Amino acid sequence: MQSVIQDLRFAARTFRRSPRFAVPAVLALAIGIGATSAIFSVVRGVMLRPLPYSDPARIVVVWESSARRNRNVIADANFVEWRERNRSFTHLAMAGSTRLNMMLGGQPEEVTGNVASADLFPVLGVQPVLGRAYGPSEDEEGRDDVIIVSDEFWRTRLGGRTDVIGTTISTSGRSRTLIGVMPAGFTLLGERTDFLVPYGWTTEGLRAARGRGYSFGIARLREDVSFEQASLDMKGIAAQLEKEAPQRNTGWSVSLVPVHEQMIDQVRPALQVLAGAALFVLLVSCVNVANLLLARSTSREREMGVRTVLGAGRGRLIRQLLVESLSLAAIGGIAGLALAFVFHRGLLALVADKIPVPRLNQVSLDPTVVMLTMGLSLLTGLVFGLVPAIVSARSLNDSFREGGRHGGGPRARRVLGTLVAVEVALSLVLLTGAGLLVRSFVRLSNISPGFRAEGLLTMRLQLPASRYDTSERRSDFSTDALARVGALPGVRSAAGVTFLPLAGPGIGTSFWRTDQPTPGPGQAPSADVTPITPGYFRTMGIPHVTGRDFTALDRGDSPPVAIVNETMVRRHLTDGNPIGKRLHVNAGFIERIDYEIVGVVGDVKLAALDRDIRPTVYLPYTQLAIPLMTLIVRTEMDPLSLAPGVGAAVHALDRELPLADVRTMQDVVDATLARPRTLTVLLAAFAVMALLLAAVGVYGVMAYSVAQRTQEIGVRMALGATPRSVFDLVLTQAVRLVGIGVMTGLIVAAALTRLLAALLYETTPLDPATFIVTTVLLTVVAMVACYVPARRGTRIAPVQALRAD
Repeated sequence: MQSVIQDLRFAARTFRRSPRFAVPAVLALAIGIGATSAIFSVVRGVMLRPLPYSDPARIVVVWESSARRNRNVIADANFVEWRERNRSFTHLAMAGSTRLNMMLGGQPEEVTGNVASADLFPVLGVQPVLGRAYGPSEDEEGRDDVIIVSDEFWRTRLGGRTDVIGTTISTSGRSRTLIGVMPAGFTLLGERTDFLVPYGWTTEGLRAARGRGYSFGIARLREDVSFEQASLDMKGIAAQLEKEAPQRNTGWSVSLVPVHEQMIDQVRPALQVLAGAALFVLLVSCVNVANLLLARSTSREREMGVRTVLGAGRGRLIRQLLVESLSLAAIGGIAGLALAFVFHRGLLALVADKIPVPRLNQVSLDPTVVMLTMGLSLLTGLVFGLVPAIVSARSLNDSFREGGRHGGGPRARRVLGTLVAVEVALSLVLLTGAGLLVRSFVRLSNISPGFRAEGLLTMRLQLPASRYDTSERRSDFSTDALARVGALPGVRSAAGVTFLPLAGPGIGTSFWRTDQPTPGPGQAPSADVTPITPGYFRTMGIPHVTGRDFTALDRGDSPPVAIVNETMVRRHLTDGNPIGKRLHVNAGFIERIDYEIVGVVGDVKLAALDRDIRPTVYLPYTQLAIPLMTLIVRTEMDPLSLAPGVGAAVHALDRELPLADVRTMQDVVDATLARPRTLTVLLAAFAVMALLLAAVGVYGVMAYSVAQRTQEIGVRMALGATPRSVFDLVLTQAVRLVGIGVMTGLIVAAALTRLLAALLYETTPLDPATFIVTTVLLTVVAMVACYVPARRGTRIAPVQALRAD
């Protein structure tokens, strides 16, 4: 034990005497462990952690699909037929997102949750931990006045009291009885849900429903039915329904998706890229440590020989080196653990509320991931610190005859050179990937959304059916609210829209021109439908192309009119002036379906900045007043400073109406860029880490090479070599190593950057400009790292050659 303590003390003194070796090695281990642990903890928590459902492998999500849309919401009428005809499911439920207005603490709030049929509970195999679930009878219209809340909602908004079961909650002007509390951490498909309420349907009503709503199906497979069999079963039912109801079902089929795949489908590519980047950083860190340890071990061969002559045995020397490697690895591991906590918190802070990652709030730093990462890093330290020691211990006598003062030789330099090339190659791959994402992000952020986002305040209103049960009442409220808001000081204009651009999905439906033959079932083109109030285009800054805007005269009892975008004109109204032409808009909730075109406006990005613009039909809100409106206010002031005044104006009309999602339009645009921005920042950070580590590695190897060749350089200088020739000699060696690494990295990058294709916008995975810029950047950094050792070589005096022997 005493000798081990002596070894530890000697190791500490050695590290203090060699900070240029110890500090880079510890930092390399810490960065590799910290970055990889943080990323892989998120990957494991989101993608690999078991779902909180009973036997989740047998749960599937059911969508309708077509050639134009791989996954789409389902038709209510089809859901009834699926439930009655399928032979694959023990239970089939329907669910969808919804919002309810609640009075909480005397203040109105909009709360997000789900509407779901009673079969959801046996499908998921989850029951409330307090109270009970609702049954099929409470799914029926008139008996659906019940609600189940989440554990978080119960604890934070209802005080966590058990006696709240059986009490009533006012939701959108309607009283519901609280009957249950779901388990902690419960989510539906990974998305937070504050409540569950039944649909309140009737089978007859569902059969008579037209069009597609906003719901998806979720089912549990029978024990004797495979996923493939269930898919064939449902596709067969879809084929039957296409024959029975061709107008609604032609061209539509059914798509089944495993529940876990559904949850991670949107985030899988980004997480896989980040996981790969973190792994590359870890590899660069390990190679860097290996470089440092190999260089140090070869330079200590003479020291080991001297200690042998003084009586130290081979085992004693190996133990000393083992203690040093373990000490270095332990220090790096502790520092890496600290960095892992910092990186993990920073990662969650960067992603939270910006990217919808399922179950992210339940992710913590995973001990298993940390241990595995530390194990790989420590193994690197032990292998590259101990194996050379064992080899050198077998040839101690040679250390006196060869290698001079610093030991080693051509073989050692080749190994170190190979590791440097590997570092450069790995770093170039990361740099190239980050460069592609940066180029893609720049192009995406420069896209014009089709409106002027600056100076706009937005807020969403959900009009409860209990008080706004007719189109007239909803349109009257919008008129009164906009009049009050428009009269506020600082307001230039105000308008309303049902579905705010870039803020989520809207209404998509089929249409056709009434002056052309009616298309066959499934052949009609599709368009986005957006109800708006007069002044919407002026308030949003959307250019007016031709025709007129909506006015107060376009009322519910007036002839139906529409305004279309330029994409609609280019694709479907190419034969002459579009003004005066009529469109048949096919949606079950629209009573008047033939609309006369009275104007054309510029294109607007409705879904997302990276999505193609679809044909769009704008309708007067007075003629399609659905119970949802987003107020838009243009001002020259700070938009958020108007929020209290706008809220007061709305509450003067209805004090129980909450104003939800109050934000500027610029915040809305920025939110659409959050995912690519975050991914770009993270990958760029990893690339910078790898670049710095590679620079340290190149510097260390070149410094070691200069020290190794002290005798040779001194002799050259004595024979008349100039400092410039010595400088070129050292730099040539560096250029050769970096060149090999760059060529290898370009080949690997060309193969791997194809994995980024789904994350790039108007940028190809083999973008020449990106490859050139990243190659030049890496080469410049590597050459800068070589400059100091090369300059040091020019200062070697001939007398040093004698001292080196």
